[in-house]
Amino acid sequence: MEDKRYKIVYLTPALYMAGGVERVLTLKANYFAEHFGYDITIILTDGKDKPLFYPLSDKVKVINLDINFEELWTCSFIKKIFVYLKKQRLYKKHVREELMRLRPDITISLLRREINFINDIKDGSRKIGELHVNRANYRNFEECDANFIKNLFAKFWMRSLVGKLKRLDRFVVLTEEDKLAWPELTNVCVIPDPLSFKATQQSPLTAKRVIAVGRYV
Repeated sequence: MEDKRYKIVYLTPALYMAGGVERVLTLKANYFAEHFGYDITIILTDGKDKPLFYPLSDKVKVINLDINFEELWTCSFIKKIFVYLKKQRLYKKHVREELMRLRPDITISLLRREINFINDIKDGSRKIGELHVNRANYRNFEECDANFIKNLFAKFWMRSLVGKLKRLDRFVVLTEEDKLAWPELTNVCVIPDPLSFKATQQSPLTAKRVIAVGRYV
């Protein structure tokens, strides 16, 4: 029996930055398209006309909705609320239109703004969420923050998020430790990030130097 050629749609803000999520998404999209022949589409909201940072296979289609959520970075607090609500409504409308047109087998959210509505779109696809950071650092909410209003909002936001994650067909995290951080969920699975290179030699462990590459925030 011939393997099924899945149609997969990814939702993420942009691909013009040199970030870890951008790297992993590009690697996976290229691999699925080139090695398995899957029909891969990536839907973006920002970075219109900016070159992609990581090379993307010609077989991968990119749709930029040009919502420009990055405009929020320059808005005052009050203006930001109204601009965000307007852009979010526009984003939801366009994502629904694209999914109903494409009719993918699988829709994957990188847990950005679309997680608020992705489960409500009845396009027939399985809905998957991928989180590429641990729970403690997602959205950078600090439990020990002394601001009562911020703490209250953080708890409300997390409770709302968990409700949305429960409705997903699968919720993907990076490690077994990350999986344990979501005890409210029964749909969690672990898929580590892939490497973009292969080690060509093994260290003889003779030098007293250890190098780690990463970031804290």
